[in-house]
Amino acid sequence: MNLLDTTTLFAVGGMLTVVCGAYFLLETLLRRNDLVGRLWSVFFIAAIFVVFSYIVSALDPVMWWALAPANGGYVVAVGMLWSGARAANGRRPLALVPLIAGALVAVATLLPGVEGGYWAGSLEMFIGVAIFAGLATLELNRAELATMLSARVLSAMLAFVSVFYVARAGGLVFLGPDDPTFQVYLGTAASTMFEICLAVIGTIALSSVQRERLGRTAAGSHNSRDGVRLDGILGPRAFRELAESWLLRSVRERANLVLLVLEIADLEEINIAFGRAAGDGAIRATARITSTSAPTAALIGRLSARRFGLLMSSPTTDSIEAIAQRIADAVLNATVDDRDRFRVTTFHGIATTRTSGSRFDDLLRSASDAVALAATDAREKAKTATWDATALP
Repeated sequence: MNLLDTTTLFAVGGMLTVVCGAYFLLETLLRRNDLVGRLWSVFFIAAIFVVFSYIVSALDPVMWWALAPANGGYVVAVGMLWSGARAANGRRPLALVPLIAGALVAVATLLPGVEGGYWAGSLEMFIGVAIFAGLATLELNRAELATMLSARVLSAMLAFVSVFYVARAGGLVFLGPDDPTFQVYLGTAASTMFEICLAVIGTIALSSVQRERLGRTAAGSHNSRDGVRLDGILGPRAFRELAESWLLRSVRERANLVLLVLEIADLEEINIAFGRAAGDGAIRATARITSTSAPTAALIGRLSARRFGLLMSSPTTDSIEAIAQRIADAVLNATVDDRDRFRVTTFHGIATTRTSGSRFDDLLRSASDAVALAATDAREKAKTATWDATALP
C-alpha cells in the first residue's frame, strides 16, 4: 500500500476518533465529571493524539520520532480503559501503570533511531495493547460492572482487541512486516480499518456503561431509584455530603469512624428469575431491615442499585462484624416474596478511618474491595459445595 493510502486511512481514522472523542467528552461533562469519566476521557484524548502522531510520521520520514509518542500513547489509551474500569468497580485505578508502560514503549521506539524504521517499537506496543485490553476485559467482567449488559459488550470488544494484537505481535515476529500475509491481514491498513470499527462500537459501549453506572450511582437528593422508594434511607448525593461532613468532624475530634457497605447478592438473577417486582421487593426488604437493625447514631444511605452504606462511630458494645452479621441474618430470614420463592443474601465490607484514612472515596474503595473479596469467597465456597455434592455416590 502506498504512502497516500496509509495517510488517508490515518486521516479518516483521525476524524472519526475526534468525533467519537468529542461526543464522549461532551457527554461526560454534561452528565457527571467523575473519576471514571475522566479516566475514560483520557482514553479518547490519547487516541486522538495517537492518530495525529501517526499522520505526522507518515507524512515526512524526517519526523520518524513521532512514532514514539504514537506507540506509547496507544498503550496509554488502552491502559486508561482498564484503569477506568477498575475505578468503576470501586478499586484503585492504578493510572500510573499505563503511563509508565507507555513511556517504556516510547523509549523502545526511539532507541533504534532513524534506522529502526516504521516498525520500531511496534512489537512492544502490540504486547502492551494486548495486555491492557486483556486486563480491561477481565475487569469489566467482575464486581459491579459484571452486572451491566453494556459492560459485557465492551468486554467482548476488548477481548477481540487483545487477540488481534497478540496475532499482530506473533505475525511481526514470525512473518516479518514485509510478508504479504502480514500486510494483508495484520498490517497498517487492516489494523486502521479494524480500529475505525472499534472506535464507533467502543464509543457507544463506553457511553452506555457510563449511563448505566450513573443511573445506579449518580447523584440524586432523594432515595428513589428506578421507582423503588426507600423511607429512612438517604440518596447517594445526600449520603456522600453528610458522610464527608462527619469525616471532617472526625478529623477534628480525632475520632474513628467506620463505613459498612452491604451488597445484595445476585440482584440481577432475582430480576431475571422472578421479575423486576421481586428484585424491588428485595431492595425494600434489605433497606427496611438495615434501617431498623443499624445502631441508633448510624448514617444510612443507598450507594447504588444493590449497595447500602452505614457510617458510624466505632461501637462500644457490638463489633462492626457482629452488626453486619445481624443485618445479614435478619435479611436472610425475612420473607420477601408472597410465595416465599427466594431469600435475600448479602455481602458486606468494612473500612475504618484508622486504616483507610478520612476521605470518603478512600473509605468507600476499601469497603468495596472487601465486599468484592467476600463475594468471591462466597462463590468459590458455593462451587466447592456443588462439586462435593456431585461427587457423592
